[in-house]
Amino acid sequence: MSEGQSGSDEAILQQVPSMCDLLGLKRFTPKKLIWEDSIYLGRGGRISVPVDYVFLGGRRMILARRMQGVLAPEEWKPLIGSTLLVRSWARPRIIKSLLVGIIVALAYYVPVLLLAFGTSVLGSAGIYLTSPIFPLVIGLLTLVVFGRLYSPEAHKEALRADLQVAGLVGRNVFLTTLRKIDSMGFKDVEKLNRKSSMFKQPSIQERIQNLQSGGMIASVPQ
Repeated sequence: MSEGQSGSDEAILQQVPSMCDLLGLKRFTPKKLIWEDSIYLGRGGRISVPVDYVFLGGRRMILARRMQGVLAPEEWKPLIGSTLLVRSWARPRIIKSLLVGIIVALAYYVPVLLLAFGTSVLGSAGIYLTSPIFPLVIGLLTLVVFGRLYSPEAHKEALRADLQVAGLVGRNVFLTTLRKIDSMGFKDVEKLNRKSSMFKQPSIQERIQNLQSGGMIASVPQ
């Protein structure tokens, strides 16, 4: 048993490589489970840890502290599996978003440089327009916009991942886990249930309905 980890924590950690093998993904074996309700991002910024999502990075796994003791280790398996699938599907989208941002920034910067140094069309404005900060800002804005457009696809991917995992671990097992979370009365869960959107992660109730309907929600255009 790892230092500072309970038997239950160890059992939850073991679900990760187990689900990697079951899903045919590259094996990942975290060594430490941390229970936190938010993650520090630096300079005072923090993001909350959703109760139905698993943060995996390096050798650590982070779960919402308010979920500690709520689910048995086996009940974490479908949530872990769905997270692993979504992570594997998200990488190509992230790379594509980065490439689009770089291409758009270069499409702006190269012609501006040519105009600024080859002609007098831009005049004194060329000093500002050729500043390296401009392509950086344009690239970042493009990345944000392109990522936003991808949000609906990410939303549907999460629902499709649930269906694939349910086919492996059992739909009733997955539904039991989601219903138990839904019954806890967490404020963030209830808020997302009321204001579910294709630009956000699927709510618990949406995930439950998706499994009950056999994927009709995931297949219907948003």
